[in-house]
Parts: sequence; C-alpha cells; structure tokens
Amino acid sequence: MPNQTLYEKISQLTWQQQLGNLASTLAKISNQATESKLDQLTSYFLRESALIIEWSAKNVPQQFQIELAAIQKECLEWHKIFPLEDARIILSLNTRHQSQKILQIAGLLEPEQSVL
Repeated sequence: MPNQTLYEKISQLTWQQQLGNLASTLAKISNQATESKLDQLTSYFLRESALIIEWSAKNVPQQFQIELAAIQKECLEWHKIFPLEDARIILSLNTRHQSQKILQIAGLLEPEQSVL
C-alpha cells in the first residue's frame, strides 16, 4: 500500500484503532520474520510500523508517547539491518511482545490476556 493511501487510512481512525493497526502490523512481522522468503515483506512492514507510529503519535495520550517512540526507533533500526539470519527469532519474539503491549495501551487487550 503506497504511503499516501496508508496515511489516509490511518488518519481517519481513532488513536485506539491506529494502535490496533500498529499491533496487527507488528504481529505480521512476528509471524514472518523467521521465513526468509518473506524478507522483503517483513522489511516493508518494519517501515510501515514506524510510519504508523509517526502518524498516530499526536493522537495517543502523552503517557504512552515515549514507549511508542522507542518502538518506532527499534523498528527503524531493524529495518536497516534486516535480514540478519542469527537475529530472526529475536525480531519475531520482540515484535510479538510489542504487538501485545500496543494492544494493552489501546485498551484492546487486558494484561491477563497476553499470550507469550
């Protein structure tokens, strides 16, 4: 999805829905990071995650903005070095954790519902 189309889609959502989309994108990364045949798509989703954070940050309550900024920075760093064979599982586990954390921030997942 081109960036402008993604921006238009994201900008029409509530901040909770924006974070829900972010969590979904992070979950996609988690699910495919260990599959080398999906490297190009994984790299795309890392960049998309950073963009979603950039576009939604102004709408998210201030107490969550530092955490979002850290996730954005991490996604951009992964985007620079991915694929890194020895770190695939780390990226997968990390983005799964981030996805669940984002769902909790958005109020879409209760802490006891986390699946790790």
